[in-house]
Amino acid sequence: MNILVTGGSTGLGKSIVHSLSDIPENKVFFTFNRHEEEAQSIVREKQNIIAIKCDFTNVDEVNDIEKKIPLYDLDVLINNVYVGSAQGKHFHKTESDLFMQSFKNNILPTIRITQSAISGFRAKRFGKIINILTAYLVNLPPIGFSIYTANKAYLKQLSKSWNSEYARYNITSNCISPEFMLTNLSLNLDERVIEQMQSVHPLKKLLTPLEVAESVVYLVKSSQQINGAHIVINAAKNIL
Repeated sequence: MNILVTGGSTGLGKSIVHSLSDIPENKVFFTFNRHEEEAQSIVREKQNIIAIKCDFTNVDEVNDIEKKIPLYDLDVLINNVYVGSAQGKHFHKTESDLFMQSFKNNILPTIRITQSAISGFRAKRFGKIINILTAYLVNLPPIGFSIYTANKAYLKQLSKSWNSEYARYNITSNCISPEFMLTNLSLNLDERVIEQMQSVHPLKKLLTPLEVAESVVYLVKSSQQINGAHIVINAAKNIL
């Protein structure tokens, strides 16, 4: 399969790229922005991995990848990238303009890339969209996560629209919502907070990016009968 992972040079995206590229018949494209050295290191590991420079805050670069997507002949699109920090200020201290800026940096590029991918999926009457959300959509998010969770909630609702409009074209759209992981989005979190999370976790250990990547691989390999699913990975701390 030809697969595009947005935001694949670090953290969860990197684990997804590695796991999918372990399947020799897959060709895995991934986008990166600031982490060029990490991206090139990933590419050197295997011949079936291709890195694409794309800054989601740069309109020209988004335009470029939108035009090139038909050339990739995609079978799978994984919407993983998130621009900016997940944690910010309390909601009442957050400038309203920051909500709009984050929407422009995250949702609008994702919409354009997904529209381009769906055009190809419709032509071949096959395609898979996998959206990486957050378990904070089914439980109370931490303080300061209002912008992050709002963006993820918007993507979740978009996924439902894709289910409604494109199932007849044999196109699936599924969501994965992992709980807290130690990635670039959580680098500034106090170690005491992390220790507290581990102590109250049912398994006494935090979720790893590799564990989430395994669920992504499952959806990539699964039947098209699995459509509209929302997989929450949080050790049953919250049940849908």
